[in-house]
Amino acid sequence: GSKVCGYIDRMATGPGKVEEISAARGSLSALGAQACFGVGSVVVGLALGSISPLFFSLIRSSTAAVLFLSYAGFKGIPLKDWLLIFVYGMAMFFSMAAYTIALKMSSPVMAAIWQPTQPIFTLIMVVGLGMEPVSFQKTLGIGMAFSGCAYIVVANPDSGDVGGGMIAHLLFMLGCIGSSSMNLLSKELQKRGNTVGPMLGWSCTVCATLIGITTVVLQRDEEFLTILCPGKGCGNGWEIPDGFLFPYLYVVIMMTAMPYYLNSIASKVIDGSVMSAFTAAQPVISAITTLIVSSILPNAGLKLPHSSMLYGVLGIFVGLAFVVTAPAAQKKKKD
Repeated sequence: GSKVCGYIDRMATGPGKVEEISAARGSLSALGAQACFGVGSVVVGLALGSISPLFFSLIRSSTAAVLFLSYAGFKGIPLKDWLLIFVYGMAMFFSMAAYTIALKMSSPVMAAIWQPTQPIFTLIMVVGLGMEPVSFQKTLGIGMAFSGCAYIVVANPDSGDVGGGMIAHLLFMLGCIGSSSMNLLSKELQKRGNTVGPMLGWSCTVCATLIGITTVVLQRDEEFLTILCPGKGCGNGWEIPDGFLFPYLYVVIMMTAMPYYLNSIASKVIDGSVMSAFTAAQPVISAITTLIVSSILPNAGLKLPHSSMLYGVLGIFVGLAFVVTAPAAQKKKKD
């Protein structure tokens, strides 16, 4: 746990060594979180075949709230930080609900391709808010990673997009902005002394409340329910399909609790722009997972990645290397 990692940090010789170990831990945590999301986009894509994406998000956020709050012993949040917790919950709402609806309307590969726009949004936020100075190396790296993803889309405009049109792309954009905001809010809340369990638990509670209200209101509209569930594939919107247990457990544990926790660790020790850059690995992980699942379950109906993925991957990883090796934006000043 954190005590063991802290002990290893203290055993390192020299202050530079501690920074290297902390940065390595943060980078591995950020990459691990994106691996969970990349595989999870395929699992969710399979699970959403016969369940309302809003109802699915409600189940996911509610369960995550209970898990994190139980882990934290239902510890409260200081009153002065509740506004940030509410904003964090709203960002989580967009990240979770908008993303899931868009995924239902398109495909796992398209969802993963959209994720690398997060570094762009994050860079705009951290520079605009004065959280990080402009870095040429990071900007170049993020641009290269984004170009790799853009090439995949331009080279094959139908790369995984099986419906939804501009509405799906707009929802993906809102989801990505929400995810970028979550990373920065996590960093700020932890700077104020909040621990991971209560921070995530109460934020998930806010998110689940917002999703619950949205689900009740929107699913009463038959036309909107038809958009969410073409052909009434999920009944009245409140039905749980057979075989839902495995994807439910995976999404709650490996696509919510685990990556949220890993991202919280990463946000402590690496810059927000570096943290978001790891989202560029998602299309690759999602594509590999899609190929593996399709070979095992040929009738799963997954859209296979286009050959353009091979060329786009080069730009993604070269750009990621530029970002990860860039000097940290904030260094401790010597007296």
